[in-house]
Amino acid sequence: MSYCSHCEATVKGDWSHCPLCQTTLVQKDSKDSTKEQNTSFPNIPLRFNREKALQSFLRYSLVIVLFYFIVQYFWTFEFFGLEYVILGLMVTWTNIVFLVRKRRNLAKAINYILFFVSIVSIYMDYLRGWRGWSITFVVPILSISSLIAISISIRVVRLKVEDYVLYLQLAAMVGIVPLIFLLMGWTGDPLPSIVSVVFSFSLFVFILIRYRRKVMKELQKRMHI
Repeated sequence: MSYCSHCEATVKGDWSHCPLCQTTLVQKDSKDSTKEQNTSFPNIPLRFNREKALQSFLRYSLVIVLFYFIVQYFWTFEFFGLEYVILGLMVTWTNIVFLVRKRRNLAKAINYILFFVSIVSIYMDYLRGWRGWSITFVVPILSISSLIAISISIRVVRLKVEDYVLYLQLAAMVGIVPLIFLLMGWTGDPLPSIVSVVFSFSLFVFILIRYRRKVMKELQKRMHI
């Protein structure tokens, strides 16, 4: 059994350098090492509660829909109808279902979905004559939905902070991108972009302040610093 002092983790298999940070491994004596499979990474079981996931999503959905109707009572939207709220909830639910099934790397998978759907929606908007609905509604709503999906998923599956913190920060940075749309005047309705920017920036700063050391440590690992 080998040990990486930089990652503070044991590595199985015949490795001379850490597969993550390339630090020279130190050999550790273990009586049970010969009984373990010759694989580099341990198979860590993840705990998942379907009932808790459903309850969490229903609570978030009810709060969001209720908030929409409260705001709608005081301010009538011209383009931002309930169908877009439902679209956001559907995207969130799709993310959660997919990610719980592929829960070995939840936050990373959500970022893949976020980038893919955003690019596809912008391309479809371009093909249909560019009405701006992709950057006005889809990208901001998708960004908010992805952040909510990550927050619910990490609570349900109980991931360690190190396993999701960088991906959560990356999703929050994407949620700040609509600020460019606002500054350039590309959006037909500024509200979705404003909500996305405020929510994403607040979450980004909160994570950075609360988990600053772990964020820096993960960056050092991945950048091989």
